[in-house]
Amino acid sequence: MPPVEAPATILVTGASGFIAVWVCKALLDAGYTVRGTVRSKPKGDYLVELFKTYGDNFQYVIVEDIGKESLDGAFDEAVKGVDGIAHTASPFHLQADDPQGKIRRPAVKGTVGILESVDKYAPSVQRVVITSSAAAIVDSAKPIGSHYTEENWNEYSPKQVEEKGKDAAPIDKYRSSKVLAERAAWAYVESNKPKWDIATLNPPMVFGPILHQVESPESLNTSIASLYKILHAKEETPKEVLLAPAL
Repeated sequence: MPPVEAPATILVTGASGFIAVWVCKALLDAGYTVRGTVRSKPKGDYLVELFKTYGDNFQYVIVEDIGKESLDGAFDEAVKGVDGIAHTASPFHLQADDPQGKIRRPAVKGTVGILESVDKYAPSVQRVVITSSAAAIVDSAKPIGSHYTEENWNEYSPKQVEEKGKDAAPIDKYRSSKVLAERAAWAYVESNKPKWDIATLNPPMVFGPILHQVESPESLNTSIASLYKILHAKEETPKEVLLAPAL
């Protein structure tokens, strides 16, 4: 399918996140109209102020916690009338005691949920681009320096979480969520054969200038917080950070 050209309207989920804000800016700079999803009005208002020079080309809609069972169809209204979607909303933290409820289910439910909403309410959508992660590909059981392609999946982390549950390593809880979410997306497309297509991006740790709302070091997103801890050297560098390319 050909690319979605400006001035099309693009939905960016999780628009208040570190990567998503930069996605919004890149799209606005390229002449697109952007509709961002946020969890609250203050988060949305912050983005409106941030992007005020773009006028009405940026707007937001509120979508609450996509992992809640009560929020089936959370994206139904958000997808109406858009031409493409950049799905970046997914939990990224290393503090999940309940890996199923706090990180794996929201990741899978959010990804499949938005694809279902597109099928039901967004006939104009041509492509959904999903921000996955290198974590969905890189397998910790393989030696460093292994070669990976789009045919590879991280088999190690999901197995660790299945076997150990809440006692699994925090990084494996996160990595397994990315594996399951991306697999679910491709399975949905294979089963339902929609008129639109999907593409997935699998970046490792992402660093750079901050555009999203941050009130204190404690509210930094996980990747930038890891870098902050290294630079300020207030504690031993976590092993997960040293293995950042596998995140």
